[in-house]
Amino acid sequence: MIPDEEINELFAVPSPCATLYLGLSDQMDGIAADRAVRWRRLRDSLAADGADGATLGALDEVVASLGPQNAALAACAADGRVVWCHRLRRKVADRAVWGSLPCTLPMLAYRQSSVPCVVVLTDRTGADLRVAGDGLRFAGEVVGSDDEIERNAPGGWSQRRYQDRAEDSWDHNAAQVAEAVTELTERVDAALVVLAGDVRAVQLLRKHLPPRVTPLVHQLEHGGRHPGRSDRFHSQEVRELVEAEVRDRTRAVLDRFAEDRAHGRAVDGVPATFAALVRAQVGTLLVVDDPGDDRAAWYGPEPGDVATEPGALARLARRAGSPPTTGRLADLAVRAAWGTGAAVRVLPADLPGAPTDGLGALLRYPSP
Repeated sequence: MIPDEEINELFAVPSPCATLYLGLSDQMDGIAADRAVRWRRLRDSLAADGADGATLGALDEVVASLGPQNAALAACAADGRVVWCHRLRRKVADRAVWGSLPCTLPMLAYRQSSVPCVVVLTDRTGADLRVAGDGLRFAGEVVGSDDEIERNAPGGWSQRRYQDRAEDSWDHNAAQVAEAVTELTERVDAALVVLAGDVRAVQLLRKHLPPRVTPLVHQLEHGGRHPGRSDRFHSQEVRELVEAEVRDRTRAVLDRFAEDRAHGRAVDGVPATFAALVRAQVGTLLVVDDPGDDRAAWYGPEPGDVATEPGALARLARRAGSPPTTGRLADLAVRAAWGTGAAVRVLPADLPGAPTDGLGALLRYPSP
């Protein structure tokens, strides 16, 4: 998860600035060459919109620094230097914007899709723990302290005793795994806990997980502690679970938006949303990310200094001694929301139930 502090740095970028999103390559051979072609196209677009040569040169260097690695890139440059840069592990669409404010919507959309997910690959001796969010990283290994793991034993009167000892060892090991899974789930504030591996080990693990964790659990068909042909299917299943969680969260926000509008706890459309931003009344901004949306608005030095017409900020301009600045409407709405402590939910274009004109808000308190 990209922390709030790094998003704050984006809003402190000097003006004007170039924002670049350069996605993963679909070409497994010639990754750097493919990236260079795509960057050249975006570079030409930035230059046509007024980006200066020094700033473009700074972006040239950061793009070249990726080398043959198939990594995505988000960067912002101004005054001939890259002032914000982040390598991304998942897909983003290629995009470049030159303007008075950084284009933050793709980064915020990427951030909200990074749902923390604990992945547990278990067998009867322990488990490997991973955290999926912004990529997949190894989080630890649990090695069970009980090593009586075989139920195969000589026949006769002692066979049942050997079997019971093995089952008891598996159960103790599963309890240790459950303890580690619970601690990791709480530490990363996981929304999903994904289990895979030995069927009996998974059964025992589920038995030991506490009630606060069990609602998060999903059991997968593929995957295990040892590398195999099913790993690709396991990774796909994890991605699908995370994507479904993101869709469910977005749908829950839109359902609340529809309900709250009827009770004065939400606003719909640009004028009402801007009025709520000025009053720092917005709890969650809902904004559609449409790359073709070039509508302009005006803003002043403070986050809540926003207006759809420059005249609305005339008094502020006289006091500040400088005229208001124009920028992309969506970008300055996000700046105003973030600067007044509101959450931002980025919505894809053409989503049913989205706000009118691509902008709306859940309010901290009802409108008067």
